[in-house]
Amino acid sequence: MRLNGGCISDTGAVRKINQDAVFFRCMEQNGFYFALGAVCDGVGGLEHGEMASQSVIRGVEEWFEEISLWIDIEEIETEILYAHLLDGVEEWNIRVRNISLCENIHTGTTLSLIMIIRKNYYIVQVGDSRIYKYRYKLEQLTTDAVVTGFKNGEMKNYLANYMGKAEKLWFSEAKGVFQEGDMFLFCSDGGYHLLTERDVEEIYVNYREKTDLSEVSDQLIKRMITRGESDNVSMGIIMAEESEIRERKKLFRQ
Repeated sequence: MRLNGGCISDTGAVRKINQDAVFFRCMEQNGFYFALGAVCDGVGGLEHGEMASQSVIRGVEEWFEEISLWIDIEEIETEILYAHLLDGVEEWNIRVRNISLCENIHTGTTLSLIMIIRKNYYIVQVGDSRIYKYRYKLEQLTTDAVVTGFKNGEMKNYLANYMGKAEKLWFSEAKGVFQEGDMFLFCSDGGYHLLTERDVEEIYVNYREKTDLSEVSDQLIKRMITRGESDNVSMGIIMAEESEIRERKKLFRQ
């Protein structure tokens, strides 16, 4: 198995400021992988969401770099590493709270984060960005933290949770074992509003081992903007390559 990934963020065709931030890093030791992907989307309606999203992504990057200095990927207890990650998530929430206090503003951001260690994945979800898994069908692994309400006589969704909302953070989790050939997609809401399962399947079957997945993510973003997406758009892809994909490509082209 070879684990590969990439990500990119775009301001889009309408907005003047990109309140999204995205991250992917991966390391390998003797055929075993440790990877981290995350996307943050500054909360619309609050102030300087870009400050919140960039602060959390900086925290994610710092955490990965710290762990990479000492980790033994083959031997580490995955649940202990995940507990360490959750401590980091709590700390990043406090960072966003401190930005609000120091800058005298009300700000916040979503966070959808996936950690891969060996063949296990762990997901932390705050808000309504998303993480999907694709093999033979598209599966949403995260749950949107939204509530519904009426405004001007219309039913609308409202964000119920985000980083920086409260001193005590609440979040949802998901855990699992992935197979060779699985693909993960993490994106802001601008990335999934107009996304179709066919879009994801095309990426899956046309993937090449040496493909730059940041470039593939960028192509997918441009497709969303062409369809009329007006929000900031961020995409990240993680792929576990295997020989079975070749057969899947043949079926797709028939």
